[in-house]
Amino acid sequence: MNDAAIKRRNRGEENEADLACFSSFSETDLLVLLRSEKPVERTCAAIHLQKFPNSLVVSRLCEQLSDEKKLYSKLAVCETLAKCSALSIKPLIELLGKIGNNHETEISETGFFKVSFPLPRDISARTICRLGSVAVIPLEKVIESSKDEKAIAQAVDAYGHILYSNKIERPSSTLQKLSEKYPKNDFLKYKIARCLSGFRDEWAKEFLLETLQKGSSGLRLEALRSLTLLKIELPRNMRKSFSTEMQQLELSIQKR
Repeated sequence: MNDAAIKRRNRGEENEADLACFSSFSETDLLVLLRSEKPVERTCAAIHLQKFPNSLVVSRLCEQLSDEKKLYSKLAVCETLAKCSALSIKPLIELLGKIGNNHETEISETGFFKVSFPLPRDISARTICRLGSVAVIPLEKVIESSKDEKAIAQAVDAYGHILYSNKIERPSSTLQKLSEKYPKNDFLKYKIARCLSGFRDEWAKEFLLETLQKGSSGLRLEALRSLTLLKIELPRNMRKSFSTEMQQLELSIQKR
């Protein structure tokens, strides 16, 4: 085994022989194995737990997701949670903004030059994105009722990704209420502007145009990207204030 393969094993990469060793394990045995000191065994446990989609399994997987440090083991946990579908929504929502320290916390001053919706950095939000349409209503409830602004930001990311990627149409009322609730929170405005790339109603257009006119440079870039994706015609006088990067961003998105 070469050095690269050894490193992958140390990070929990499994093979067919590993999986075969635990194929006859019961749910109880696998839940014990999920806390093994060996990353490969934790990976195998997470994969085999797909055979037991129930609330207890989801709860234990979410606990493991909070603690897991090894890449392949973490990916296996996320895969099984995604396969548990609706059972996973509530426990994953409770983890939004709570795992790791890689969350986006500031407004980016550079544009996102891709047509696809950005994948959330938050591991819980990423996993929720894989659940698709069943997560839409629960995410709206979080955005409307949560008092945790960090969790709200991650929920908006997941919400926007699901709607945009699956071409799901929803009214923008949830995001409108959020903007009215936090009128001075520019970071949430930034998340809303990104999310609105999948909305086509009048409020979405007005919010994006106002942000393009009055927002900071990072906010303006995000609003411009959403407006360009929505193919909304911009007033000519607005273009006079575009920075070079804004011009490049608009052109790049239009070409794709």
